[in-house]
Amino acid sequence: MTGVPAPGEMAVLIARYGRQWLISEAAGGGYYAVRRHGLSEEGGLSNVVCMATLGEMARRLAAERRRENRPPGRSFAG
Repeated sequence: MTGVPAPGEMAVLIARYGRQWLISEAAGGGYYAVRRHGLSEEGGLSNVVCMATLGEMARRLAAERRRENRPPGRSFAG
């Protein structure tokens, strides 16, 4: 994936993660996502994510979703 997003790539991310995250282009380049409902000290979960490309953002938000869905008391590697 290059630094230039494919047409519709942002729409795909918003469709997949937009209920939990506000996803936008950053003023200085790259992208950011802000969790719509902030978390307080949830183990390993982020409230804000910044990435250089939409591909990186997609991978990070997928990892966040896996962390959210893990059983309580279970550690997460990766």
